[in-house]
Amino acid sequence: MDKLSYKTFVWPQNPTVYKEEYLREPQYYKADDGEYYFDGMGDKKLTISGSGVFFGDDAFTEFKKLSTLFNEMTPGNLEHPVWGIRYCYFTGLEMTQEPKDNYVSYKFTFTGALTNGEVPR
Repeated sequence: MDKLSYKTFVWPQNPTVYKEEYLREPQYYKADDGEYYFDGMGDKKLTISGSGVFFGDDAFTEFKKLSTLFNEMTPGNLEHPVWGIRYCYFTGLEMTQEPKDNYVSYKFTFTGALTNGEVPR
């Protein structure tokens, strides 16, 4: 199976968990009578999260590469080998343990963006 990638980073081992969550929130308007009425559904929001481990002699180096990429403030393509390309911001990265020799456990979050770089409210 191919590897997950984001911008210039290719995961050496695919994450063990990959989750896509789609959400729409109901929209309401306030009428002249002071009551709120349903006005339709809001924009689709996409949150991608996952977790995994880096292992081997370069485990900590790979995590540092990912954390450097996290510092970039621009969106990019997250490419999943099965689900395809998602245009998104890298919005969360967590090391879930103290680093050990040859092993780093982590979690990540991406937030979907429109092609103009805006994130739906």
